[in-house]
Amino acid sequence: MSTKTLSSSLGLSISLLVGSTTVVAQTPSAQVEEITVIGRQEFIEKEFTARRTGSNVDPAKLMNQVPGGAANNNGPLTGMIQYRGMFGPRMNVRVDGMLIHGGGPNWMAPPLHHIPAGLMEELVVEQGIPSISTGAGIGGAATALWKRPSYSSGSGLDFTGDTEAAFGSVDDGTSISGVIGFASENQRIYAVGSFDEGDDYESAEGDVAGTEYDRDVYGLGYGFRSGVHEFDINVHRIETDDTGSPSLPMDIAFFETDVWNASYKTELGSAGLEIRVYGSEIEHGMSNSLLRTAPDFSSLMLPPFVGDDKRFAESDSDEFGFKVALDWAVGNGTAVIGIEGKDAEHDVIVTDPDFAPFYVNNFNDIDVEILSYFGQWSTLASDRWYFEAGVRVEEVDMSAGMVDAMPADMVDMNPAMWPMGTPPRAVWMLRQGFNTADRSQRDTNEDWVLKTRYQATDNLVVELGLAQKTRSPMYQERYLWIPLEANAGIGDGNNYVGNPELDPEEAEQIELGFDWDFGDYYFSPRIYHREVDDYIQGVPATNMMVIAVSGNANGDATPLMFANTDAEFDGIDLSFGARLNNDWRLEGIASMVEGDRDDISDHLYRVNPDNLRLALYYETANFTAKIEQVLVAEQDDISFTNAFDPFNGNNSADKTDSHELTNVFLTWVLDNNWIISAGAENLFDEDYVDHLSGFNRVVNSAVPVGSRMFGRGRNLFGRAQFQW
Repeated sequence: MSTKTLSSSLGLSISLLVGSTTVVAQTPSAQVEEITVIGRQEFIEKEFTARRTGSNVDPAKLMNQVPGGAANNNGPLTGMIQYRGMFGPRMNVRVDGMLIHGGGPNWMAPPLHHIPAGLMEELVVEQGIPSISTGAGIGGAATALWKRPSYSSGSGLDFTGDTEAAFGSVDDGTSISGVIGFASENQRIYAVGSFDEGDDYESAEGDVAGTEYDRDVYGLGYGFRSGVHEFDINVHRIETDDTGSPSLPMDIAFFETDVWNASYKTELGSAGLEIRVYGSEIEHGMSNSLLRTAPDFSSLMLPPFVGDDKRFAESDSDEFGFKVALDWAVGNGTAVIGIEGKDAEHDVIVTDPDFAPFYVNNFNDIDVEILSYFGQWSTLASDRWYFEAGVRVEEVDMSAGMVDAMPADMVDMNPAMWPMGTPPRAVWMLRQGFNTADRSQRDTNEDWVLKTRYQATDNLVVELGLAQKTRSPMYQERYLWIPLEANAGIGDGNNYVGNPELDPEEAEQIELGFDWDFGDYYFSPRIYHREVDDYIQGVPATNMMVIAVSGNANGDATPLMFANTDAEFDGIDLSFGARLNNDWRLEGIASMVEGDRDDISDHLYRVNPDNLRLALYYETANFTAKIEQVLVAEQDDISFTNAFDPFNGNNSADKTDSHELTNVFLTWVLDNNWIISAGAENLFDEDYVDHLSGFNRVVNSAVPVGSRMFGRGRNLFGRAQFQW
């Protein structure tokens, strides 16, 4: 018996719908909420399903609809999801089961960059501690699912489609997307396409430079099912051109990305089998002079540093992954065992468009191999108790090839000309130290999860979770040999250097949750504590060669190096709501989290401020109106290490002020085919700063260089969706 069959036999179903910004549906006549809390019954996990709102093209922003969720924005298509204070590589983010790590060394294409909002069916976020079967990752788990036609009820092929067009005034952005295909009871074949583009967005203070975007996506898919067999395959091409990332040292010149994904599900007697294989090839170009004025960060008289310091970087990333999972009924529970693996290769080279001999191999022949084994058992022990236990063991092998750079070559050719104390000799010493060191590491990571839910009363469910989760360092954290800002999108304006001897992070977590449900009212808080040993964080670099190269050649006299530290996270998040009458209801979510260093007195960088989102809904059969009030507290828990640097004009330790935003969303279901949406985000054009946006690096913008990015101004949007 498969997991789905077991859940169905227990009669546990969707019990609560919360949050609605735009009505979306498989068939337009059936209204489906923007956020759906699935299985809020006695013993099933809670997960949030978020769908597109407003005119946004970046799915990461949907995390704002989830208690504890947020988005770190480095650019219009470069959002990284944050959950309970953690973001980036600490999150387990998948696209239809695929693990796609950020394209390029600075995560200009985080995982959700590879699925446009207009082609995403839903973003499912597992609340709290993710189950072992969900995958690794110490911060949380989210899965984005592509739109695809549903199988029909007849044997003949029916022509089907889901298309939409959207416009937003804040950046003159347009988005056109569609899924068109044929489906029968047993087969479906379809094509997808999406075209997103926009100009610099407007803030209350003026235009924010370096925020334009341009992305096209094409794809084909095929599905087949018969009896207990189901097979799906799809391929997608993602092309991104001339897209800004103002919190990073470079913008996107291009992404040329090909991804493929195939899955097979079947029943083997009483067991369910799932097999998935996937791969991606990403070619990426980055420029610091395409969409912004080239900086002048060095006074060295060597040719690459005279005048404007233009740089262009190219990266290649090839990844292949698989997962095999088997589930079957054991007693009155379900057991799942599986194996999951991934192999990734990365190369990055930096050049100077004005001086051909210049180059830096900042990452060369990086290879990351991951293989994990997992097992999980869950059971309804009685009509009041649910238990879940799981274990995962993960082997991570990493290696890097030898590196080189033009300044070091100059020393090779004429050592006497470049003695100790000269910049080329400093680069040469860094290269020699890296190339002669052991560049191969192996980590064995062990995760475990224990969760239980108890039906205390007819109206109250109590949940307790305990877990240990681990994360191996990224290749950037281990193998960045020369001080640069190639650090997976940290966006703090600091140069970093890696440390091959880093240990994996180990997080111990505890969570206590309550679900009160009184028919027309509900209240669901979660309290959690997480301690992270060997937390990987930038600390002041001590290697004099690193400091010399960073200050003389790369514009930062106080670089950071990745090191193992200790950290802890404490917080509470909750959802609540009330049905006022047949037409009106009130919904809300709130989040509070503190992230602190344990080894020194300092806060962690880019942690979401306390916030509250209240929404009042008016709903009829064919019309929905939502008025949302967003209240964000000031954030004065600033990371001194990351954000205070008197010698670096690219960051600031100033607190971010509180602010309030008002959003209005209106939706009309016209008939069985048409859905029209319109509204206003930041209706009153509030002047505010987004604490999670990083620091501006672009001159001639409404945002001063070194200041946090200004929030988006008033956005009047419209969207039309046609389905058949």
